[in-house]
Amino acid sequence: MGIVVSATASCGDIFGRRRSPAPPAPTATPAASTPPPTDTTPEPELARVFRHLDANGDGRISAAEMRESCGCTAAEAEDMVAAADRDGDGFISLEELGALLEDGDKADTLRAAFAEYDENGDGVITAEELRRALRRLGIVGEEMSAERCAEIVAAVDRDDDGVISFDEFKAMMAIKPPPA
Repeated sequence: MGIVVSATASCGDIFGRRRSPAPPAPTATPAASTPPPTDTTPEPELARVFRHLDANGDGRISAAEMRESCGCTAAEAEDMVAAADRDGDGFISLEELGALLEDGDKADTLRAAFAEYDENGDGVITAEELRRALRRLGIVGEEMSAERCAEIVAAVDRDDDGVISFDEFKAMMAIKPPPA
């Protein structure tokens, strides 16, 4: 999957949201008498995180479980579940959690790549920023003219504002090259 997540990671880390201050710790209760697992095979990290969030063990994470596990408000928990819930059942499945984490990993990678081109950090890539970045990254030599970079920007620029936004960059990176 390309991402390692600790079972102790905060929900804000996983879902990219800030969390509210943690609620007061619950009073101690006697530990449930569940037998230890007999299988000694290490559990995948994603399954551990999921099991941690799925407090009642029903195979899905509810907003209430998210709120309890993450110490966030009910509204924040509902937003987190809605962001991950791809099948619309109001819960997060193991597969949905995995997809969410994978998507987050891809988005972080794309953001970092975009930042390599967006020199001044204004959220767009100009033709001149593209030309300098391509040279700096060693992708092209001196032959890349300002005019050619302007043509590249125009080809990617869907809203005709003369620059490449992050969404346009993301759409460009999603295009698969034709088979060789």
